[in-house]
Amino acid sequence: MKTLLALSAFVLIGLAGCSTPAEPVYEAQQLKIDDMTRTPGFTWFVAEMNRFTPRPELLPPITAAFNASAGKKVCIFVKASCSCRGTQRLFPQIVRTLLDANVPEDRIEVWSMRTERDRHSYESLVSISSLPAIYVLQDGVVRDSVLDYDYNESNADSLIARAVAR
Repeated sequence: MKTLLALSAFVLIGLAGCSTPAEPVYEAQQLKIDDMTRTPGFTWFVAEMNRFTPRPELLPPITAAFNASAGKKVCIFVKASCSCRGTQRLFPQIVRTLLDANVPEDRIEVWSMRTERDRHSYESLVSISSLPAIYVLQDGVVRDSVLDYDYNESNADSLIARAVAR
């Protein structure tokens, strides 16, 4: 009887060791810009937005691009807790540029993600390989993107102006 119990315990332990736990699947969470500007955890976001002033000559073409297409929007995928320059500087500077160009907030979507593998509403359109990821969509089609490696600490306004003009 002891041998049977020992053998049963050994088999159960062996079977339990063979199962691999499933990696958790996380869903991206949409953030409202208004909420970010009023949330204590986003003081860095507000500070960087206030520190940046987009070049005035770039704002009218951005406004015109959004007025010309009701189906145009900017989707920003970001890991808000990241301290990289793309998150801490590029992301708030692009939002500031869009807001100064009077782009309606409902046409600027910010998605908070833990990793590039988080599930999100645009999986069929974009494959995210690094965060932040910034895409301009028009009528459900990706028109352009803004890449962190094109950013030089002061050209967020021209990068987003170029992207929305396409």
